[in-house]
Amino acid sequence: MKTISNSKKLRSLSLFVFSFILVSLALTSCMKDGGSTSLSAFVQVTNSAEGSVPQDFYLDSAKVSTSAVAYGSSSDYLKTTPGNHLAKFKNSGTANANASLSLSLQAGQYYSVFYADGNASASFQDDRTAPQAGKARVRFVNLSSALSSTVDFAAAGGATAFSLYLSGSSSVLVSIPATLQAGHIYTVYVSGATSTTITSHVVTEK
Repeated sequence: MKTISNSKKLRSLSLFVFSFILVSLALTSCMKDGGSTSLSAFVQVTNSAEGSVPQDFYLDSAKVSTSAVAYGSSSDYLKTTPGNHLAKFKNSGTANANASLSLSLQAGQYYSVFYADGNASASFQDDRTAPQAGKARVRFVNLSSALSSTVDFAAAGGATAFSLYLSGSSSVLVSIPATLQAGHIYTVYVSGATSTTITSHVVTEK
């Protein structure tokens, strides 16, 4: 019967240990900072509720916003785990949720979540595909509780980049100034609880 010398056994064991260390290092590298991009989902939080105090953003029972989001402001993209989550908006430093919504987040994908007038909320999956050369991509969202009917957005000239109309009307309701750069992606939204406080905002997604 063929036997294996102790030296050969030691070499085999050393190779096994070395391979195990390499695998462990690779896994550790992927898990740093909460996981690699392909293993995480990303959420940008915007407070569009007129008159609201700054909001903390929670997923399930964990606060994920690094600082409270004031009205008209947006967070950076927040890294989180993919899967089904219950998102909540809370007045900064308090325990009760003003609004909540269910999110189904996919690994490697980006999402925008809005806190809106009347303790409402909305979410959208973001298209991060690069715009055509020399172009920018713009998404329009109506988050104003004062605009219950449908609206139209149109490009405008001069210093005003866009105009907002009530559908079927030729009268400009809101002029939206925006400086857009080629290669970037933007969300333009309007907010406001009354017809006199309707305001436009521009969020840079990428």
